[in-house]
Order: sequence, then C-alpha cells, then structure tokens
Amino acid sequence: MHEAPPTDGAPAGIYLHFPFCTERCTYCDFVTATGPADAVAPYLTALETEIGSFQRELPTLADSVYFGGGTPSRMTPLQVSGVLGVVRSRFRLLPETEVTLEANPESLSPESLAGYREAGVTRMSVGVQSLDDDVLRRVGRAHDSVRARRAVREAKSAGFRSVNLDLIAGLPGEDLSGWRDTVEQAAALLPDHVSVYLLETDKETPLSRSIRAGRAPLADEDAFAGVYEATVLALEAAGYALYEISNFARPGHESRHNLKYWSDAPYGGFGLGAHAYFAGARRANTRSLPRYLAALAEGRDPLEWNDPWDPRRRLAEALILGLRVARGVDLDRLGLRYGVDLDSLYAQAWERGCEAGLVERSGPSLRLTPRGRLRSNELFADLI
Repeated sequence: MHEAPPTDGAPAGIYLHFPFCTERCTYCDFVTATGPADAVAPYLTALETEIGSFQRELPTLADSVYFGGGTPSRMTPLQVSGVLGVVRSRFRLLPETEVTLEANPESLSPESLAGYREAGVTRMSVGVQSLDDDVLRRVGRAHDSVRARRAVREAKSAGFRSVNLDLIAGLPGEDLSGWRDTVEQAAALLPDHVSVYLLETDKETPLSRSIRAGRAPLADEDAFAGVYEATVLALEAAGYALYEISNFARPGHESRHNLKYWSDAPYGGFGLGAHAYFAGARRANTRSLPRYLAALAEGRDPLEWNDPWDPRRRLAEALILGLRVARGVDLDRLGLRYGVDLDSLYAQAWERGCEAGLVERSGPSLRLTPRGRLRSNELFADLI
C-alpha cells in the first residue's frame, strides 16, 4: 500500500456545525445545545476564529459548504453571511459551490428564506421527519405537519437551486403499514431531493433508552425491510433516483457535500464536535461547548482526537462508504489509489457477498444489490 495519503487534487467540502436547538429531539445523537439566543454570538465568534486559524492542511480549493446542526436556521441570514465571508477569505470557492443550510420548519419564513438565499445559500434541507402530528409530538419536534408542508413549499418558492426533505421511518407511533402513502405525500411537495433514514437505536439517546427499557415500541426487521422497499418504489415512481442507500434525487440534485463522505474526498469540519478528513487523517473537535469556546478564546485548536493515516483502515472505510452509493465502487481505480490489488485482498469477501446475493460485479465495478442494501452490514463486517 502507499506510504503516503492518496491525493488527487479533489476540492474539499467544508462542514460547519451550529449546535443550538429550541428543543432536543428524543432520537437525536448529534452534538446539540439548548442554550439561550445570546449564546449564539460568542459561539459564532469562536467558529469564525477556528475557520481562519486551524486545519491548515486542508486543500484551499472547495466546492461545497454545509451548515449542519443542531438547527442552523436559528442563525439569522446576516450571521450566515458573516460565516460564509470568513470561509471565502480562507478558501477559494468554485463558482458553482453548493452551500447547504439545514433547517427546521418552525424556524423558516418567506423573509428568512429570502435572506438565506441572498446570503449565498443554494440548497435548503428541511427536517420534516414525519407527516404525522402525533409522531412529531412524541419525539419532541416543534412543528406540525401543516407547518412542515408550508416550509417545503416556501423553500421551493424562494428560488434555491435544490430543496431537500428529510424523513425518518420507524419513529414511535408511526403507522408503517401506511408508510408508502407518507412518502408519496412528501414527494407531492416536489422537493428536489429526499433523504429517508431508518430509525437507529444503537445510539445513546432518550428514545433508544426507552426502547431498550420496553417503554417505546420498535418495528422488527421485516417491517423495516418492507418500509425500505416501499420507499424506493414510491420515490422512483415519482422521479427520484436512489443514488445512495438513504438518498434520492431528481437528476442533477444529488448532495455534492454528502457525496464527499462516500467518495473518499477531503473535507474540513469546523465547530462543536465537527469531524474532518484530510491528508489521510481523521479528526474531531471537542463535544463540550465550554471547552470549545475556551480553546478558541485562548487561540488553541479545539481538537478532541486525531486518527492518523492508516492505509489499511482507510481503504476499508473507502470501500464501505463507497458501496453505499448506488453506482458502487470502481475496484481498479480505488486499488490504484491505495496501491493494492483489491480482488486479491478481498477475494473471499467478494465471493461470499456474491453468493449471498449482496453484491454484483460488472467489470471493475462492484455494487450492492437491492438485497445487499438491506443487509449491507454483513458485507461491511467482512471488510473490517
């Protein structure tokens, strides 16, 4: 394998974390805080300091910026514009750079959407999660289905290049027998992109603890398999192509930023708990807000951990993440990048995967089958 991290001149993605939320949802495992509005300004000062001063090994060329959270739509358009100004002073953004802002429906209005658009946001991602009001109340969402639908329509009318809608299948109280109808209702709002995630229960969240204690029901594997198949059928019928296990898009509206995670491309991560990957190393910032603010006030990197270049582990990660994408992995290209013959190294894994109907080969291309997308963890365990 190569002794140095593989580089191909790919532009970086820039992830910016905004942790503040009005309420913490019961299923959420992201780094969030429910502090008052006056906590935002000091945080943004620290974030801008970090962007300007740290992770100097990152490529200077970038073509995606992603505001994630938390609830980035709690930022004002002026605050978004200010952070983007610092990003532009540090990085050379390509003309067609994708700038995504995650938003909760209750924090959007036609005025704020117009402001975000003027600030430079090109892609709005609306966290709908469910169209069932009872389900939304159970998991602590601050919006109802009416407000969710209105937010998507208003985002579409605001003129963003792309609008994404997020759903989560399997939340407590969700009637999964009618899940296809839910997906069809979401598609009827005409977003450009739809993300559908199956509820994860292996994280340390209030909802996961309730499920483990038997206080909240969880659908079984067969039900989730049916939900996934119904999702694919409904969205593909509505013109959304599956391009990654959980993501569907109209042509030309795939998430450029998220594709970096799945294609072994470099990205910086700034803000509380943010992760980054560049020069072959992975790193993550502290998840403690006081420690983050103190580090930046003192001119220190808010680093929590750093995982240095390990070619064998990075190769396994590249394969696992790459197989999440519908087009799969070009084994010849990836092998050349890492200086290894993937057919020799993983011959048994490919054989077991093909025999189990989890993957299919076409020349150098290896991709998951529909069955493999449902049981991908079995193959991924082989690769690890």
